[in-house]
Amino acid sequence: MKTSGWHAADGKKRKRRASMLRRLAAHRRDLALVISAMGWLLLAWLAIDLLPFRLYRKMMRPPVHQPEISADGAPALIKRVAWAVIAVANRVPWRSVCFHRGLAAQRMLCRAGIHAELHYGVAKSTDKEFEAHVWVTANGQTVVGGETQDRFTVLGIFSGQDSSAQCADSRANGRFTPL
Repeated sequence: MKTSGWHAADGKKRKRRASMLRRLAAHRRDLALVISAMGWLLLAWLAIDLLPFRLYRKMMRPPVHQPEISADGAPALIKRVAWAVIAVANRVPWRSVCFHRGLAAQRMLCRAGIHAELHYGVAKSTDKEFEAHVWVTANGQTVVGGETQDRFTVLGIFSGQDSSAQCADSRANGRFTPL
């Protein structure tokens, strides 16, 4: 019996997801990170695709928790969070674009005590319409969405809420900062 059309593609997706789970079983320390990424991507999808902006705007200003890791461990965690968000986003059955990925990465990093900023930018496309893009930075490096960020003009930055010194600069007061 020949499999055609969407059935074959659906089978490939299932195999790819199963392959990812097998690889993750070999890296148990990343399993919690992957589950967290899946949860945050789902919440981001639900918020962005189903709710009006005024209701999910608070999600873009997550509280920054007390650091759970040392300053030396932060770069490694940032890389692992980026990997988890991208790996899961490429395999979930729902739509997951830069905005979803950015919200998930920012929330995960802020929960770990790492200050992360969500950048929202626009650019003119070739057909004279506007394109929007979201990327996240933490500790001076781009976490997700950085592959095309140079083409975009930043309209605003959403930072985590925290009163400690690490988030005390004027852009990190938990409010939308238009530029």
